[in-house]
Amino acid sequence: MEQSVSRRGFVAGAALTASAAFIAANGKKAYTAQALEPETWDIEADIVVVGFGGSGASAAIAAADGGSKVVVLEKAPESDAGGNFSVCGGSGVLANPENPQMAFDFLRFQMPDDSQNEELEGFVQESLATPQWLEDHNFDGMITWSNGGGSMYATNEYAHGFNGSMSGNGFGRGFYQFLKDLVVSNENIEVHYATPGVKLIFDPETHEVHGVLAMDAEGKPLNVLARQAVILTLGGFENNKQMLNTFYPPQLPIYPCGTPYNTGDGIKMITEIGAKLRGFSSVEWGCYCCKPASEEVGVCMGIDFLGTDCWNNSIMVNAAGKHIEAEAASPVKVFTGFVTNPLHDKRQIPALAFDMETLRYSNLPMFYICDQTRFEAGAMFNGVAANAPHYWADIHGWATWSEDNQAEVEKGWLVKGETLEELAEKLGIDPEGLAATVEAYNAGCAAGVDEEFGRDQAFTPVETGPFYGCELGLGLINTQGGPVRNANYQVISYDDEVIPRLYAGGEFGSMYTWLYQGAGNVSECINSRGAGAHATTLDRWC
Repeated sequence: MEQSVSRRGFVAGAALTASAAFIAANGKKAYTAQALEPETWDIEADIVVVGFGGSGASAAIAAADGGSKVVVLEKAPESDAGGNFSVCGGSGVLANPENPQMAFDFLRFQMPDDSQNEELEGFVQESLATPQWLEDHNFDGMITWSNGGGSMYATNEYAHGFNGSMSGNGFGRGFYQFLKDLVVSNENIEVHYATPGVKLIFDPETHEVHGVLAMDAEGKPLNVLARQAVILTLGGFENNKQMLNTFYPPQLPIYPCGTPYNTGDGIKMITEIGAKLRGFSSVEWGCYCCKPASEEVGVCMGIDFLGTDCWNNSIMVNAAGKHIEAEAASPVKVFTGFVTNPLHDKRQIPALAFDMETLRYSNLPMFYICDQTRFEAGAMFNGVAANAPHYWADIHGWATWSEDNQAEVEKGWLVKGETLEELAEKLGIDPEGLAATVEAYNAGCAAGVDEEFGRDQAFTPVETGPFYGCELGLGLINTQGGPVRNANYQVISYDDEVIPRLYAGGEFGSMYTWLYQGAGNVSECINSRGAGAHATTLDRWC
């Protein structure tokens, strides 16, 4: 059975296909009773890790260090392995060893009221031990300290087209390569690519987890034994349209900036066993993207997270031609310099404005409009241009935006008009509305004041024809929803009891279920080593 992403067509495909194949091979009764142990095990291990991103790699390394035999099940082929960690910024925040209480208080503020202090205390303690853990594993990176806190990131040995310091550059690829090298060189760890986990195998009375039902690259069901524990580090549901409509504002054009293999497979697994859930409403927006390109490629083809140049000589409008926001303005969210909206934004973004009279989103569809000056300045959607640091499309070789934008015009991703009115007609925008908006915007540029939105970055006119545009979509960094877990990363049931031999880590059930300051998920992934370390302390059930 062939499993392919087929770009945008990959929505929860692997899990559903695997389930269907298991039913065909074993009958519906066997499927519904999968909690019962199978007669034979196809693969045996002490600890089974489902998902081979930064979290899964860290958990597997710690488990192997503890003397356990580890099997890692990864849904993607090896070329696409790494999850969101492989395309993240690569920097993770650390607790200051001189003031761990400050780190706890900072995290406590970001957590919902019902979050348990025990979990946060465990996270801080794990964070304090991270520098030494990395040093013990010959971390090819750096730990820096400033403003009472710290950050960790990989050096540029594996970085994607960048040299020099980390600041603002995407070193997630290098960080993941460091972890992957540790995994593949460890004789106690075995990685199975293109082998998604589908269901947990557990005792129906005690809910003690005994293994995982998986599917191999040919679509054959595999019963994978876990003598000590199963650790779920299989990410979220960014590329599952049905789940996005269920948990996020419905009917929005949303595209994942990271891995397309995150289709919510783990959610079914944990709900079947009765895990307590959290964090499904926590949205981590990325930046705006070219909708036609993103739809075709299957992941976000977006604007870079950092810098304002991408917004020179361009604006965003709705179908009425009305300007809808300050694309670049101060004050802004700052990590290092300017951070492009709506990255990690918790305010209501313009795309979500809703009209109760028409019962429609006021600003959808929304459009990017620019002039020839911007067209000639370089890749419009520079987040997926050559050597871009943050998006799956270019880093994993799915698609790269051309520097001269010509290929995108030929593909129809960008629409060209000799006049603004012609461009508006082609895009379905009100021509008079767009012309009036651009005239007012240009007048503001000439006066040096944007009276409507206060834009003061990349505040340059849209005046030199021909003109270009496309419909925009929303980029999504990741989802945080998943199972509640304790300080040892053990999964908790709705009875507030530990589900025996089941762990979770990373963004799958992340602590960040209310606010997220950025770089926290990277630390959370590395700290998932705590799951592997604790799982090795368990007695083997067979």
